[in-house]
Amino acid sequence: MLAGGSGSGRVLPMGPPDGSYPSCLENQPRGGVRFNNEKQIPWAPIAFHSKDHSHELPRFHHRTRLSGDLKDGDCSLIINNIRREDAGPYFFRIEFDNGPSHNYYPVTQLHVSDFTDKPTIFPAEIIAGKRVDVSCTFNTTCNGTAAPVLTWDTPTDVPGSVSNTVTQHGITLTYTSVLTLIPLLKHHGHTLSCRVRYPSVSSERTLILTVQDSGGEILHVIQILGIRAVIFLVAVDITIAGVCVWEGQTVKGSRQTV
Repeated sequence: MLAGGSGSGRVLPMGPPDGSYPSCLENQPRGGVRFNNEKQIPWAPIAFHSKDHSHELPRFHHRTRLSGDLKDGDCSLIINNIRREDAGPYFFRIEFDNGPSHNYYPVTQLHVSDFTDKPTIFPAEIIAGKRVDVSCTFNTTCNGTAAPVLTWDTPTDVPGSVSNTVTQHGITLTYTSVLTLIPLLKHHGHTLSCRVRYPSVSSERTLILTVQDSGGEILHVIQILGIRAVIFLVAVDITIAGVCVWEGQTVKGSRQTV
């Protein structure tokens, strides 16, 4: 059984074994048919027809294709933008123009679950006041009319620019989005989110910013009487006549050593 996330794409692998049809047919023209059924019966639903797409069920139109060439023995089917109703059995038949047809078993069962694929964010060293590039990638075998789109959610006061690219290795497409921004000390602990969107589903990955000063020190933020202050990782004395808040913990007293 194969599992696929709703809204994404899925490859149904299938390659005829060597010698599965007579060698005299090796160079004969052929076509491939992928049925959305356990066996060939009259009016069996067709998910893919290599020679005449009009035979395909309307819901599969423009969403199915072979990943390779039938002559190379690659009968794997790619389904783009998977829907829950795509779940079920699939089997493949090869049809020769001047010869018999050959069915290939066992049947492949496709199970459609919720969309769980997430993009990947590659952390970068972040120094206050300096430009930094943060990359986000998402891999998929889907190459349909509704391609995934990568977007960013950033702190509202951090202007940035985005560049997007797509590369392909075999049947795998890699979508990359590079966010360029200049964070400040006050953005330490804020979050960046990269979201991948399909027409009906989406998911995201979040990165917590670790901002360093120009000397490479990681900063901590404290809040004293409602006033934000940034200090280095050293021991300091804070004398107040009220309440001191250290990273969200309240300490009462007239004098506290942090």
